[in-house]
Amino acid sequence: MKNLFLTIVALFLFSFFASAQTNVSTASIKTMFHCANGKALIEKEMVKVDGVKEVVADVETKIVTIKYDEKVINKDGLVAAIEKIGYKTEFTPEDKPINKACSHGEEHKE
Repeated sequence: MKNLFLTIVALFLFSFFASAQTNVSTASIKTMFHCANGKALIEKEMVKVDGVKEVVADVETKIVTIKYDEKVINKDGLVAAIEKIGYKTEFTPEDKPINKACSHGEEHKE
């Protein structure tokens, strides 16, 4: 009887934690930043966005990989958050004005 009880509890806990993970999605968004300061700013500010779980910005590839709760925020919301920080993304319309986070490196083509 004790084993049956422990099995039921284990199954319940497993199903609870498994269902909690199903809402987490990953987005990879090319973002126009070019230095370690931009990387640090994006990672620091994006984790403050409701629903964002983890952020890794790669300076070499310019890809920002974001793990997020799809019930809280969607990809458009992630793009808007990056734009609010001050960076354009691959999804940002070319003519959309962005208050740039970085003023150095103007010679870098974004």
